[in-house]
Amino acid sequence: MKGDTAVSDKILEVSDLEYSFDTYAGEVHAIRGVSFYVNRSESLAIVGESGCGKSVTVQSIMKLIPTPPGRFKRGKIIYCGSDITDYDDRQMEKLRGKEMSMIFQDPMTSLNPTMRVGRQISEGIRKHEKISTGEALARSVELLKEVGISDPERNVMRYPHMFSGGMRQRAMIAIALACNPKILFADEPTTSLDVTTQAQILEMMNHLKREFEMAIVLITHNLGIVARFAERISVMYAGKIVESGSTDDIFYSPRHPYTWGLLNSVPAVGKKRTEKLSTIKGTPPDLFMPPAGCGFYDRCDYRMKVCKENDPPAREIGEGHFASCWLLDNRAPGVTPYVAKRHTIESSGKGVM
Repeated sequence: MKGDTAVSDKILEVSDLEYSFDTYAGEVHAIRGVSFYVNRSESLAIVGESGCGKSVTVQSIMKLIPTPPGRFKRGKIIYCGSDITDYDDRQMEKLRGKEMSMIFQDPMTSLNPTMRVGRQISEGIRKHEKISTGEALARSVELLKEVGISDPERNVMRYPHMFSGGMRQRAMIAIALACNPKILFADEPTTSLDVTTQAQILEMMNHLKREFEMAIVLITHNLGIVARFAERISVMYAGKIVESGSTDDIFYSPRHPYTWGLLNSVPAVGKKRTEKLSTIKGTPPDLFMPPAGCGFYDRCDYRMKVCKENDPPAREIGEGHFASCWLLDNRAPGVTPYVAKRHTIESSGKGVM
């Protein structure tokens, strides 16, 4: 099974993380007990609908959310064996960029439009390493070349608006890799790109992961793009991780109804034109007033009374494969499990077993 690594090889471990936002309308319970880990040189994908808490999870780990309105409630964050849960801004500044970096969703709003791309790349290098401006600029040229931007000597002097969308995304990756971080958070790095550029960016990130031996946490709403990229997947819904396991576990033997819905929603190659694209009915719960039971209750075709009243515990189905669903209880009625369709897997980039 992919992703099987010794416990001592964990580079990041998050336990029971809870994070809220205090607003005029009340408290938004954005993260409600999230736990996951990432191994060294491993790719983990956190998948779920928009608003489920994926971005907040990684931003709270890097402490990028202003306080207020953000508020850490509980949990533990262990990085390379050290507890960084209570690190202040000064302590986190030593980690951000050098130890852990982040690629944000929209490079056009993340890059500074008034600064040349080369200066933005070299800024992080000079902050963490004692080198001259000229040396930092030379490193910036090498990084642009590394991420696949042609004529880097010329493009390093250009402004972000002079780049195409794919080039801006590559520039963002160059900034994130400037100091060879041990872990890279990629927040929807391909959302605004065309399909061809998406594939190029993901392939490049995989190559850089192997070259720099870093771990990658990919945040996305699209299960279709992670099959070739990730070794493990965590499925997130309404501020919680409802299922996690190896990529094979999630694609071939998912056990949570929400995961079934996501997989059925992936556009499939070879599907007849008359077939409608599957959707998940309803809307996510209001996190101003999170439900006492399963967050997926109102949208689930297999819901039971216990689902509404009690939050299901995470159950281990196989080695490293967990799901939180009352259907896994021995007393639950039998349900036909999801069976991966051949064309669905192929369209997602997986070979058929």
